Amino acid sequence: MKKKSFIKVILNTILLFIPIGFIVYFLTSENGMINLIESAATFSWYWIIFGVICHLTNIAADAFALYALTKNYSKKYTYKQSLKCTAIGQFFSVVTPAAAGSQPMQLYCLKRQNVDTGIASSIILQKFLVYQSTITLYSLVAVICNFDIFNGKNSELMIMLASLGFFSHVFVISLMYFLSFNKKVTSKLMKSIYGLLSKIKIIKNPEEKLKDLEVKLKNFYDANIYLYKNKKSLLKVASATVIQLTLSFVVSYTIYRAFNFNSVNAFDMITGQAFITMVSSFMPLPAGAGAAEGSFYVFFETFFTPNTIKSAILIWRIISYLLTVVVCAPFIRIPNTPANRESERRI
Repeated sequence: MKKKSFIKVILNTILLFIPIGFIVYFLTSENGMINLIESAATFSWYWIIFGVICHLTNIAADAFALYALTKNYSKKYTYKQSLKCTAIGQFFSVVTPAAAGSQPMQLYCLKRQNVDTGIASSIILQKFLVYQSTITLYSLVAVICNFDIFNGKNSELMIMLASLGFFSHVFVISLMYFLSFNKKVTSKLMKSIYGLLSKIKIIKNPEEKLKDLEVKLKNFYDANIYLYKNKKSLLKVASATVIQLTLSFVVSYTIYRAFNFNSVNAFDMITGQAFITMVSSFMPLPAGAGAAEGSFYVFFETFFTPNTIKSAILIWRIISYLLTVVVCAPFIRIPNTPANRESERRI
């Protein structure tokens, strides 16, 4: 094995085990799994089962959003194909830093499912924009309707984290919208990148590659314009995303109820979880490791008792991280069809 490849494997392995390390910490530390086992007799496990169902259904809703987008351009595309592609995206979302591997792997999957590369790029970007816009608006509405959540313990830290997450999302969304519709700037940027890669001998035949790129960019922009003119499709995708996010956010409430607590309503928990997701999504570690656990502790410390908060974080990470890995891992192998092999030979 080459030295660079070996180092890459080592780094990826370390990054993969960082979230697992946090889970092991909560398993072995005081008031972690030991406390959970001791209180198992009074623990309401049916709420955890409900939380698992919510998490799995959120993946199904995510698949529907991808299906609704892709169906606009590929009439033969099926929900089963979308579910497979979504599982691949979900898997790489939790095992790569800042979920950076999710979109590229979904793009690769769509290409293998015979979706044009330019259109597939547009679909992935559209879905990303709808998701980021929805979670940002979701969190904004949650704050307006439930600002009291920031009046408790650690209120200054909570406001700082929420503001950081919110403005990070606004910046990324603004940049993506700009690139989505400013064809001239994006075309110049891509040509400059191709020119640089050609000079350092990374790609061959740059003129031929640029012609192919221009076709893909045209498909990309045509697909963007089509979506934003097709309000019905956009509403369908946005609605599926709201359902997806709500199902994901309600998991923390099911964990809260599993400890037989009932003084806090579901909306307060969903509000807090919306901000936890927003704050941790740009953390440069797999599954937002560190930021996710820390944000959960900061936002929900007053909702749980000192001897249950660690157990709650542990259960939440098992559902949101380990369950995703276990359920989605079997889907990550993408079959190489004869059509795909022929397509790759031409590239």
